[in-house]
Amino acid sequence: MTASGVPVPVDVAELVVRLLRRLLAEQAGEHVRGAQVATETGRGKDGGPPSLPWLLVAVDDHEWQWPALQIASIRLTCWHRTEHTAKALVALAMGLLCARRATGAFIAAEPDTAPLSGLDPHTSAPLAFAVVTVTARTSTR
Repeated sequence: MTASGVPVPVDVAELVVRLLRRLLAEQAGEHVRGAQVATETGRGKDGGPPSLPWLLVAVDDHEWQWPALQIASIRLTCWHRTEHTAKALVALAMGLLCARRATGAFIAAEPDTAPLSGLDPHTSAPLAFAVVTVTARTSTR
């Protein structure tokens, strides 16, 4: 149990997942259709995602500027049917986050790494990734 008013870290990865699920649901296009957004890869073949397209949200680095702000490096990795569509979905997700206005715990996102594409060395599936720096408010309870 936490005392009232005590700063509590927001799970920044989960914040981004919830935001991207909502924002991508509003988008059209073949590369977005059926996209799953998660904080884990899943239990697919060779440790890969169970379905395509799959967008993984992971925290690579995290800082907490006591008591109010968290800054996290969020890696967006997408497995898709082609390298081009994987890169397009990562770029869209990145753009949606970086163009987003502050709401709730989400303050801002800034690009850190441009979308890069390649093949997953474990599954040989086409993938792409990018990194954004997300700033979030720490909640108080």
